[in-house]
Amino acid sequence: MPHVRIVLVRPERSANIGAVARVIANTGLEGLDLVDPCDWRTVEAWRTAWRAEDILENARVLKTLPEAVGDAIYVAGLVGRKGMRVESLTPRQMSKEVGGLSPEASVRLVFGCESQGLTEEELLLCQRRVTIPSHPAQPSLNLAQAVMVTAYEVFLASNLSIENETTVLERAPVKTLERAYALLREGMLAIGFLPEENPEARFVEWRNLFGRIGLTSREVKLLLALGRRMRGVGHFAQRFKNS
Repeated sequence: MPHVRIVLVRPERSANIGAVARVIANTGLEGLDLVDPCDWRTVEAWRTAWRAEDILENARVLKTLPEAVGDAIYVAGLVGRKGMRVESLTPRQMSKEVGGLSPEASVRLVFGCESQGLTEEELLLCQRRVTIPSHPAQPSLNLAQAVMVTAYEVFLASNLSIENETTVLERAPVKTLERAYALLREGMLAIGFLPEENPEARFVEWRNLFGRIGLTSREVKLLLALGRRMRGVGHFAQRFKNS
C-alpha cells in the first residue's frame, strides 16, 4: 500500500478527530495530518480513538493545506456539493488509481470541516475530487463516516493491487505540479487562451485533465517548457502590438 495519510482541514469536533484516528488504525493507513484544527487534545478525542492513541500522539499539526500536500504525488479532496465544473469520482474509482501507485508513493486524502467542507481554493490543490454516493433523503455523512468509507476502499484496492501485481504508476509531486500549473496558466493568459477575468474557473478543467492522467516528472518539465514558450510568444505579440 502507498503511504496514505488522512488530512483534516479545520476539523471542529475533537470526537471526530479521535474517531478518524481509529479508522486510520483499522485500515492500516500511515497517519493523520490536522490543518488549523480545533482544541482536539481532549478526553473525548482519546476515548473515540480506542486502541489508536498512537495515531493521535503522532498526528502532525499544520497551518495550511499546501504544507500538508506539498510532497505528495496524489491528492484527493472529498467534496459533497454538486454542480461543479469538474466531475468527481467515487471512492472506489479513486482507490483503483491509488492502488496502482508505487508502495513508496505519498498520498493525501483531504477532508474539510464538518460544517462547510473544503473551499474551492483548497480543492484546487487536489488532483482528484471524490464524492461518496448516498441516498438523496440524507446525503450528508459524518466526517468520521466519510473517512471510514474512503479509507476502507483504499485498503481493499491496495490489497487487490498487490495480489494482481498491478502496474506501478509514476507521478510528480504536488508542489512541482503547482509550479507547472502556474506557468502554464500564465502562458495561456499571455496568448489570450484564458479570459483575464476569473481565469481559474476555466483553468480548473486543465487541472482536472492533468490530475486524471497523472503527470510524470518528465512530463511536468515538458509542461514547464510549453508554459514558458507561450508566455514568451504572448509577451512578444503584446510588445509588437504596442510598438
